[in-house]
Amino acid sequence: MKIRIIYILLLFFLNLHAQSDLVWQNYNIDNGLPQNSVKDIINDKYGFIWIATENGITRFDGSQFVTMNLPYNKKRYRNFFGCIEKDSIFNVEEDGKAAAFITGRKLIEKPVFTKYLKTSVTFNKHQYLLYNKNSVLLKIEKNSRYFIYLDKDVYFFENNLITYYNPLTNTTKPIKISFNIMQMKNIFLHGNTIFIADQRSRKTVKLNKGEISGIESNSMYTDAQSNLYWSQGTQQAYVIYRDSLFMSNYCDNKLSLKKIAHIPNFNKQLRSLYINAIVYSKENQSIFLGSLTKGLYILTVPQFSTPRKKNVFTDNVFYATYPFDDHSVITPEGNIYDSTRIVNSRNAVIEDLNYAYDKYSLASNTAKDLFFIKNYILYKRLKSSGYKKCIPVPLNEQIDAVYSKDGLLFVVYIKNDKYYLAQYDDSLRKIRPLFYFTYPVNDIKKYNGNQLLIGSLNGLYIGDTAHKKIFRLSPYPIKKIIQTSDCNIWILTKNHGFFLLRNNTLIAMPLDENAYLLDPHTLLEDSAGNFWISSNNGLFKVKKQNLLQFADHRNQPIGYYRYTIADGLPTNEFNGGGNPNGNKLTNGQMVFPSLEGLVFFTPEKIKSFYVKPDMFFIERAQVDNREITFDHNILHIPNNDFSTLEIYLDFPYFKNLNNIDLHVLPAPKAGWKDMGIHRKFSLGKLSPGDHLIQFRYLDRNNTYVYKNITIKVGYLYYQSLLFKAIIVLASILAAYIVFRFNSKQLKYKNELLMKANTEINAQKQEINSSHVIREKLIEAISHDIATPIKHLSHLSRKLKETDSLEIQKKYFNSIHKSSELLYHFTLELGNYAFLFSNTVEESVPFPLSELLEEKKDFFENIAQENNTSIEFISTDEIYIRTNKSVVAAIIHNIIDNAVKNTTDGKIQIEMADDDTSVYIKVSDNGTGMPEDLMYYYNNLHAIVIEDVKLQKKGSGYGLKFVLLLIDKISSQISFKKNIPKGTNVEITIPKT
Repeated sequence: MKIRIIYILLLFFLNLHAQSDLVWQNYNIDNGLPQNSVKDIINDKYGFIWIATENGITRFDGSQFVTMNLPYNKKRYRNFFGCIEKDSIFNVEEDGKAAAFITGRKLIEKPVFTKYLKTSVTFNKHQYLLYNKNSVLLKIEKNSRYFIYLDKDVYFFENNLITYYNPLTNTTKPIKISFNIMQMKNIFLHGNTIFIADQRSRKTVKLNKGEISGIESNSMYTDAQSNLYWSQGTQQAYVIYRDSLFMSNYCDNKLSLKKIAHIPNFNKQLRSLYINAIVYSKENQSIFLGSLTKGLYILTVPQFSTPRKKNVFTDNVFYATYPFDDHSVITPEGNIYDSTRIVNSRNAVIEDLNYAYDKYSLASNTAKDLFFIKNYILYKRLKSSGYKKCIPVPLNEQIDAVYSKDGLLFVVYIKNDKYYLAQYDDSLRKIRPLFYFTYPVNDIKKYNGNQLLIGSLNGLYIGDTAHKKIFRLSPYPIKKIIQTSDCNIWILTKNHGFFLLRNNTLIAMPLDENAYLLDPHTLLEDSAGNFWISSNNGLFKVKKQNLLQFADHRNQPIGYYRYTIADGLPTNEFNGGGNPNGNKLTNGQMVFPSLEGLVFFTPEKIKSFYVKPDMFFIERAQVDNREITFDHNILHIPNNDFSTLEIYLDFPYFKNLNNIDLHVLPAPKAGWKDMGIHRKFSLGKLSPGDHLIQFRYLDRNNTYVYKNITIKVGYLYYQSLLFKAIIVLASILAAYIVFRFNSKQLKYKNELLMKANTEINAQKQEINSSHVIREKLIEAISHDIATPIKHLSHLSRKLKETDSLEIQKKYFNSIHKSSELLYHFTLELGNYAFLFSNTVEESVPFPLSELLEEKKDFFENIAQENNTSIEFISTDEIYIRTNKSVVAAIIHNIIDNAVKNTTDGKIQIEMADDDTSVYIKVSDNGTGMPEDLMYYYNNLHAIVIEDVKLQKKGSGYGLKFVLLLIDKISSQISFKKNIPKGTNVEITIPKT
């Protein structure tokens, strides 16, 4: 008996009404508000919220405050006046000397309006004070007099008299009324009509154009517990009655009240928080409260209702529920909940309080009896008893789960560590085992004919009950199998997202931005074709048609709208694992289980918030923290001499920005980038020219709205086309001047060349003389033999300096080879006499390659000492008839010069011919010939310049000798630069 009494007491405490708490957000000086004393609040026609503080006026768009840092916005402003619809709002500074004007989403300074500046006027020899319901300075005193200025009328209030005055016609009309000046606190306006709620007579009267009359109104207007509030800027009037906020409406000569929300302890909080301004935004379903000490408060009116058990002995964690009637659900324990409270309990008296209910399973048969599990035993709660009577189902198995699917009952029982799926026949009270699994079974669905879709933690299976065959369709761990009104089947997995099952193939659906839908709990469809999906982090809404289009084309953008605590949910974490895990009631409500109670809502009444296309503005930017504005979506920047460009997106949006899927395309080929919750896009330095930047966001139709801007970056002086044109013209002029100078120099050098020819002819005659021949012969032999002898001397010194036998052997071999080549060279020195004779002896044709190969071998060992290689590129054999001695001497001197001037490099010898000439080319990558010498030798050909001049330019005997010999065989020689360094020497010998 004691246990029964305890249980009844528990039920009493559990049967409490549940309230949906409003979401409070506070903004103060720590998160952007310029000052914590809020004097007034107003919304403009574009949806932005404007807040007057003791340190200026700021604009709020839902996440950031925009405060103009200008001298006239550093003042103490009072209350907002003007007309929102006409985009004309203003506020007068406290001392009346300055006014701020709000239009076009901007705050500008303008001359003040005299009629609003007057805080007191004299009328009929009496002083009247401006009545300002929002004013902190207003203190209603017994003998005070007040006036209210409307568009065309003025009303003067004093005890037992109200006077109407029309300034245009200068007419005055006294309105005698039993009026107490203390009733000013119950005055409010709708348009140009003044209403007075008289709590003494419990009647409401109106004043319009000097006429007074009674009006039908709700009794709360005149209730002593009511507090009336009039927001002069927004022309909204409110009644606060027993902690509920109501908005006043005036239509068809009737006053009515619409409840906005019940706010626990609202009256106390208004006083404790020093609330001075109230504005309700129906568009955002938010209440804006201005505090004199604590800044701005935003209250979000919840769209969801959550009945919760308040008793400290119980939890609010729910899983499986089942529809009880058209507006409530029942839990496995037998508790019945509607959207506001625990309605009743159908639980039988429990003899053992430890007798645990399984929260995860509820099922129903055709008679509407409910099946549930306690301590692995299946029970049936009888519909005929109003669900008060429970009987055990005589099964000898350890029941793990029970399902009612498509008119059939299934149970899962555990035996030998296996999970057996069986069909239960309630009339026969027998089970028919179908399949067994090694992992728990989470859901079942009839499929094609005798087939079942079975969701297990080990995958998705198709089982044929007639033939007892089963195969796995997918390895993903399955949580739910749901068939929607269009007969499509959706598969919800654990940590792998959700899929559409089509033709035995799973089509993966795209995830939300944060991948919270990797682990969806359940899916319900509303009458408008939306899916509602619960998860561990929010409740998601998505259009079914968009998912189906994605399944068809795989390129349809999917916009998931996520509801969170900020929208009035008790928690972001819903529960999965129950079966059923969510319900749609016949009254249209949906019910989802969560960690903080059951969440009830009517889908058609749940609002999704999107940005209106005409309320999205891109008109502000900063270049290195300097303000700059757009001109018709075009931003002009004088040049690219800046570090950072910041573009601000201005739009009123007071909800989760992730729901509108805000992206930016900084360049045509850059790809769209998610901006997340940021309303600012930063860029680095841009090149001069035009740059197109695109932004996009989703609207309520799940289609992207695009906003384009163009940034025109000007040129610095050296980047402009004019500057470049001047540079080109200057270059052409400089080239012309250089050309003229070179022409004069060339003419001068030609004159020198003619003079040199005369001198050379004289030298030729001198060389032909015997005396000159002897001197030149000795000089030529000495020059050509000097290099090999110097090489032998160098090797001998190195041989002496080393003790290494290996290195000595190397040097001996090199000396031997060089000596042998020198010996053969000296045998041919007799031919040098022909070089200085007046005529060149005719010669029989000889192979040119033999001569070139011989010279390569002669100098190869010498070149190796400088880490230089000599390469002879041989082609088809070429025979030459020119005197071999002369050709040999020329080649000898050319290669000798190349070897002397090349270190760590390469010397290349080539030969070629055509119909008229034979060509010999010697190239190296050594130090190269000076340009002035190259110029002279290329122009003088075989002319030998005065010895004095050549010595000054660094030339030795070799080149003079070569030039003489070239002239002797009527050939040509040219010198060119080798790229990147060195010299190319080409000898052209005529064939005839």
